[in-house]
Amino acid sequence: MHFPRVPHALTTSIANSAVLAALCVAVAGCGGAVDQQPPINGNVYLGAVSGAQVAAYAVDADGHIAATPLATTVTDADGHFVLPGTLRWPLLVKSTGGSYTEEATGATSAPGETSLSAVYLSAPSTMVLSPYSSAIVADALAAGALTASNVAAASTRVSAFLGGVDPQQTVPAFVAVGATLNTIADGNRMAFALGAESQSRTDIGASVATSVQNIVAQSAKGDTLAACHSGAGDVTADGTVSAPADDTCDVSAGALGFSTNPLNRSGVTALAMLGTTQAAGHQTASAEANACGDRVALLEQNRSLFEGRKNSVQASLLPGMTAANWSTYPTTSTWGPHAAIYGTISAPSTCHDQDTFRRELVMAIENYWVDQNLNYCHHHIPGWTPPENTGKTNYRESPPAPTDGGPVDPNAPKLTCTAQRGADGSQSVQTDSKQTPPVITSALMWNGADCSNFTSWVYNFAGLATNQLSGAIGVQACSTTSSGTDLLTGVLLDINRGNLSSTEQYLLPGDLLYITQKKIVGTGAFAADFKLAHVITWTGKRFSDLQAGPDRAKYDLSRIGRPDSRLGGDFLALLGPGDSAANLGQPGHDPWMIIDSHYAGPAYRPFLGWYAEHLSHVRRIIGADAVLTDPNLADYVIRPLSPAHKGLLTLASKNANATATSGYRLIYQTSGSQSCYQAGTP
Repeated sequence: MHFPRVPHALTTSIANSAVLAALCVAVAGCGGAVDQQPPINGNVYLGAVSGAQVAAYAVDADGHIAATPLATTVTDADGHFVLPGTLRWPLLVKSTGGSYTEEATGATSAPGETSLSAVYLSAPSTMVLSPYSSAIVADALAAGALTASNVAAASTRVSAFLGGVDPQQTVPAFVAVGATLNTIADGNRMAFALGAESQSRTDIGASVATSVQNIVAQSAKGDTLAACHSGAGDVTADGTVSAPADDTCDVSAGALGFSTNPLNRSGVTALAMLGTTQAAGHQTASAEANACGDRVALLEQNRSLFEGRKNSVQASLLPGMTAANWSTYPTTSTWGPHAAIYGTISAPSTCHDQDTFRRELVMAIENYWVDQNLNYCHHHIPGWTPPENTGKTNYRESPPAPTDGGPVDPNAPKLTCTAQRGADGSQSVQTDSKQTPPVITSALMWNGADCSNFTSWVYNFAGLATNQLSGAIGVQACSTTSSGTDLLTGVLLDINRGNLSSTEQYLLPGDLLYITQKKIVGTGAFAADFKLAHVITWTGKRFSDLQAGPDRAKYDLSRIGRPDSRLGGDFLALLGPGDSAANLGQPGHDPWMIIDSHYAGPAYRPFLGWYAEHLSHVRRIIGADAVLTDPNLADYVIRPLSPAHKGLLTLASKNANATATSGYRLIYQTSGSQSCYQAGTP
């Protein structure tokens, strides 16, 4: 008879005579009629945990855990252990102590009392104990006990957080350090998840127990390892957007950091690789030669292509979500599903200037989505229609905004969509900044995206960022590489409110401009700083340009508020002193135009007031490489001043001549809330 390898360090004690008899049959052939059951192999992972004490406890039908273990053993140098196959189920398996090498840092932990656990309702193919299996146990216990229903519900939540991987039975599969796989298996996902947890825990100096609770919290919110449910803040009645409240996003933040960690041996080197849903493949645009640099013509000649992309599966599918039900699926979070990945849209052979084509393509896509009459909603994708409110989840909330631009009352209902866009696409019209935004009293539009989720969506829809541009405003505003440029998410530029008069000339269509909240934070470590709150798209057009274009009817001031208008319902309230409907477009009254999701959703608005006065910096995605050698812009590239320290990364341009503690700079909170702050005076 062939027997599985038993580790040298393995010691097994049996606390139940029936189990002892069964084990005797399996190992020594003692005789009798008891069925032979093969041993069950398992592993304990933070890194591979060696020398850990492993104990198996019976769980009764009411979910109560026995006081005395049925079996005990010790892990070998690879974190491997073996338990007898004759154990009864359900079963709680718990490991204590041991030593391991951190996936994120390579540091060797000292032996301690770290505890990990897993719970099995029936015999598994293998056992895997990690912070993720421990999260299932913690979640189920928090619900009352390890009952079958509590364990199943907790398993579903944590598995969904990992993208459908069962953390209690998926053995991590490691590859060479730094290798990138073309196809990733569940084992690679599990290996990456372990690295993400290690990165998160070491970044914030947390214990394993705290990290387990962070996994429980994010799983309960419906987050995924690749992304939190986050975006921008709420629209305020003073015409600005507030910065979002800090939220717990520790493990997902760790995933972002670990994706580029030089010790990463999972084969997953970008969060987009965790996506399982392809919305549309690579396509080639249509464009006559004279349309390559013309957003209006590109929209008309590619409308069917855009419609096809819109009607594909926009969502990254979760367990239970299908191609047939994604658009109305009742997700755990009010944010709805994250976006699926769109393939690139290539330029046709008639277009020779690739960057100009891509910029005009982005503007054509933004125009297309402005025409869909979306609302300002805290959603990731525009095609998801939230269900009606339930006893547990308020999917449809449109409370009034604070009038001072300050923080939202934490006890008030949380806004999901504003009350300024009707279901028919019409907008309420605000003519003066002192006027309280009128409310639509009929049915509201419940499809939409907030500012940062809209820009993330547009670049994904265009196939230019493959879902790498985060929808979270802090991440989108501040994330960059040590070199200062990234193939997919571009480069940050120190074009700000202080130097705008001289640098405005370098802005190009499709550039993303980041705006801070109106007031300084006021309290805490960032009391004197401004928090990043909003993002807009530079169109490269003044109002007079729009009036002179072939689609000028969509910019007719007399049609503001109608479904066929591209102007925001708050357009007139944003005009400067001396500007009016009568003189707009004339010299001295001809503002640059931007597109942003604000007020009642994506629309054209004038680049005046708060937008210009609180401009922090710019992200350029198209043509980013050229910036590095551009004599006019090279010194404006924003880079990290030094590696992140205790979850904080300081960034600045050479032009700013800043240090980690002085000068005009960005401070990126890379762990936890992933917020972005602008410090110093430009």
